[in-house]
Amino acid sequence: MFQNFDRVFGARYDKTAAPDELHMAVYTTQLIVDCLPPAHDASSSAFHNYSANLYKRFERFHKLKDLDDAIASEGFSIQLASDNHPRKPSSLNILSNHLRLRFTLLGRLDDLEEAIRLQLRATELISDESPEKASFFSNLGDCLHARFFRLGHIENLEDAVALHRRAVELMPDDHPEKPFSLSSLGNSLTLRLDCLGHTQDFEDAIAAHRCAIQSTPDSHPGKPVIFNNLSVTFCAGYDRFGRLEDLEGAIEAQRRAVELTPYDHPDMPSRLSNLSAGLDRRFARLGVFQDVDDAIALQSRAVERKQDNDPEKAQLLHALCTSLLTRFERFRHFADLEHAIAAQRQAVELTPDGHYLKPLQLGNLAGLLQTRFDLHGHPEDIKYAILAQHQAVALTPDNLPGKASQLNNLNVILKSHFDQLGSLEDFEDVLARQRQAVELLPTDHPEKPALLSNIAGFLQMRFDRLGNSQDIQEAIAMDRYALELVPDGHSSRSIHLRNLAISLVSQLRQFPTLDHFTLVYECLTDATNSTAAHPYHRLLAAFDNARLCTQFAHLDRSREITLRAHQALLDAIPPFIWLGQSVSHRLEQLSEMKIGPAITSAASAAISAGRLSLALEWLEEGRNIVWGQFARLRDPLDDLNSHDSTLARRLRDVSVALEHAGQRSELEAQSSRAFVTQNNFVPSPFESRMALEDEARDHRRLAAEYETLVVQIRQIEGFGSFLRPKTFAELVPACRDGPVVVISVDQSRSDALILCSPGYVVHVPLPGLVLGSAAIMRTSLAKGIHNRGIRGEVQDDEPERGPIHRTHDSGLLLDLEVLWVSVVQPILRAIKNEVRLPHVTWCATGPLSFLPLHAAGIYRSKRAPACKTSDYVVSSYTTSLSTLLASRKKQVTPFYDTYPNILVVSQPKTPGQQPLPYTIEEASTVRKHFRSAVFHLCDAEGKVNVVFDAMREHEWVHLACHGAQDPGIPTKSAFYLYDGLLELSRLMSVSHPRAELAILSACQTAKGSDEVPEEAMHLSAGMLAAGYKSVVATMWSIADKDGPVLADALYAALKRNLEAGKGLRVAHALHDAVEELRGTVGETNFVRWVPFVHFGA
Repeated sequence: MFQNFDRVFGARYDKTAAPDELHMAVYTTQLIVDCLPPAHDASSSAFHNYSANLYKRFERFHKLKDLDDAIASEGFSIQLASDNHPRKPSSLNILSNHLRLRFTLLGRLDDLEEAIRLQLRATELISDESPEKASFFSNLGDCLHARFFRLGHIENLEDAVALHRRAVELMPDDHPEKPFSLSSLGNSLTLRLDCLGHTQDFEDAIAAHRCAIQSTPDSHPGKPVIFNNLSVTFCAGYDRFGRLEDLEGAIEAQRRAVELTPYDHPDMPSRLSNLSAGLDRRFARLGVFQDVDDAIALQSRAVERKQDNDPEKAQLLHALCTSLLTRFERFRHFADLEHAIAAQRQAVELTPDGHYLKPLQLGNLAGLLQTRFDLHGHPEDIKYAILAQHQAVALTPDNLPGKASQLNNLNVILKSHFDQLGSLEDFEDVLARQRQAVELLPTDHPEKPALLSNIAGFLQMRFDRLGNSQDIQEAIAMDRYALELVPDGHSSRSIHLRNLAISLVSQLRQFPTLDHFTLVYECLTDATNSTAAHPYHRLLAAFDNARLCTQFAHLDRSREITLRAHQALLDAIPPFIWLGQSVSHRLEQLSEMKIGPAITSAASAAISAGRLSLALEWLEEGRNIVWGQFARLRDPLDDLNSHDSTLARRLRDVSVALEHAGQRSELEAQSSRAFVTQNNFVPSPFESRMALEDEARDHRRLAAEYETLVVQIRQIEGFGSFLRPKTFAELVPACRDGPVVVISVDQSRSDALILCSPGYVVHVPLPGLVLGSAAIMRTSLAKGIHNRGIRGEVQDDEPERGPIHRTHDSGLLLDLEVLWVSVVQPILRAIKNEVRLPHVTWCATGPLSFLPLHAAGIYRSKRAPACKTSDYVVSSYTTSLSTLLASRKKQVTPFYDTYPNILVVSQPKTPGQQPLPYTIEEASTVRKHFRSAVFHLCDAEGKVNVVFDAMREHEWVHLACHGAQDPGIPTKSAFYLYDGLLELSRLMSVSHPRAELAILSACQTAKGSDEVPEEAMHLSAGMLAAGYKSVVATMWSIADKDGPVLADALYAALKRNLEAGKGLRVAHALHDAVEELRGTVGETNFVRWVPFVHFGA
């Protein structure tokens, strides 16, 4: 009776695939086994049927216990059947297949050995006339294929190929197993290709897979397996021969495998992972970021669909880690590296000891930890990297193809932390192992160039220690050989060119001739110009070339080579500081790569060559790189619209979408940190993680589309310079209302370039200003205002006049004097004063960006007469010439007839912040001068959304509240309002068409980032970016009672200017107001009057 039920449930499951039917089939066959006595004639068949149902359930749900029970039951069935039983060979074959599968999952070698023994026995028992004989040969070939993969005995692989060929020959074309035997032959030929590199093996493998595909209908459940195998072979061919068509074939075959696989099929994750691997390779070759984004999305979904107890989970995590590392190497997004390390740690933990993939997992973790060590220098990382890589080497048999890579990786890690090597003898051992690794690889192996280059690195290291010229000559030869093996157009060619250049530099230092210099220069130039290379590697080469030309400038008497090298460096920066990344990430990259100092070094080279206009162009191009990207998204498109309105509309739409995507990417950049824990990769919901990935991917897609449109526009006649860095002629109008002083502070020299009307540059060398002293003054200033300028009450007993009595005030006095003597005074002497108080705009670089040039002077000194900047000029600041141009180009026709509409926001009692009682008086002062033109939002009325909306309806805005600079994410710098933060990112998110003047009577509204001073990421710059023509801000916190005093004098001056028909003249109005405040608080009470500054026109 139970046997009938078994057949019924089994048949119904085969028809409906309903899980309940399968469970009932297992249950009934188990009852049959339990009810029959051990010696019963039907016991063997019962165990066989029970095993078959258990295996079906394993295939459906991938629970290892079902596979274990199926193996045990089939074993009992074989024991109970005599050798002449007609089913005995078939049962042996089935049990062998099950054991081989368990070996694949768990890596236990005894399973594989038993599978081979059983398959040999099955082959012996089955008659030569049996149609199953060929299948048995094929299965035995699969077993030997697996043993070679594990132990590396080449005879196993040769036997596997021979058995597969024999199986294919024995099978008639209409045999149902023939396609799979053909594909198995293709797999073994592929593995032999990996080992021996025979081109014919690749051709035969492809032919076998294609023949298998042609003879298998799309509806067959095994067809995706064959497509998957074809993809693996194409990938192997690409890895070996580097042909792009092979890679495209691999991706297309794997896409077909995925398309033919049901969504809920247990093999879908591994097929998604294989497709991802192909996309990874294509990204590495062509650099299309969409490929690596798609690869990570596929890998993430594959990992998510596997439980931790699934044996395939570790391999999928490893594959995900590879994709994350690939993207990190391109975009340098540290979250990707952290995710990769977390994923690889989990992969190592999930891979049981003894599994054949354990060395690979350990080696990959070691490489990741070494990468993080190289970036951050944490000793624990290199310690565990060395330990893991030693384990990987020890666990890899000497005759396996991967041994050379494992040895190479160990040597590279040891080279990263040479102290671990100890004595020179240890170093010699490492070098010997590296040579051994190279010898293990055939000449055409794709990893050979990297191994040769690493030998060159070791030789150069020994040369640096011992000075043996033979070492450096051999290093150069090794690097040349490695370069010869890399085809033109390969992404790694730039790396090898740079490595060769590094070796050649050592030779150049020994023999500093023009010929040797030219060799290095040409290598680095080619590396910089390699369009297939990652922007990071191109930028590194450009940096090296610029430094080379600076160090050996005496060999370049015309300076033209040096200038070309610096120009190439500037050209290499934008692709690296890419618009497709979040703002915070771009700022991190600017700081990490020290882009600012590189720009000033380039300007110094141009100044030394007498190319003043070029130096000005370069300083402008290198300032506000991120701000400039943002500003270009908002550039007016009137000329383009007149020529091609459709193209202009497309660019505007993409620009708006890209600007919004940049804001969303800020959230992604912050949220991604929550996805990494020390040992777990998936601490947050999968869909949330993928949503963030989608946001970042959309951002990159929009950036690529934007760049494509810009390239298309530049091809139009008359638009060749569209959105390119401004030329000197385009920068000249910035000095329309007075000289603009651009100050460059470099390691080698300091200079001021004064842009004067009608378009000439005055060069003022500043020998008294050195980079180190500017940094010291910046630090001293910060100490001097610490706990002195916090906005709040000034104590009644604090004297506002009289002699200096605090040591930090004395330090500030000295800093201002040094600033006057070394910087401001030489510049003012060079400015021709045609009016009593000319208007000068300061544009400084590096640490000088934080120093109050407008307050420099000698105060109450017996050594020299008192004098200060404000005695000679009216000062303004600008973050760049382009920003100043934008402010001056802004529509000057006001929206008002008599007085502007003024929004005043005062926050005397912001929740969670120190009270600011004088802000109410400050608002009253504004109303005193402009009465009904003032709209006042006080205290609880000043909520974020209300203020934000009101700003768009008023020409002037006066914010009397707390403000704060976020040093980690400058775009999150904000004004504290009653119900929350009005962040810089939101102010920048929309344009304010009525905006004219912003007065920021708040803390730190003109304080930039210490890490990237050239970017001026502060609230006042944000107001300019939002469209305000002019901004009054503070360099540090102000005393609360000074707000009304300054406001009274400032608004009185502004009103006088308006009524006299002079325009706003904000800088002059602030100059007069600060003069009045200085008279009130005392000239040497610097922290009270110095912080007030003007930005814009």
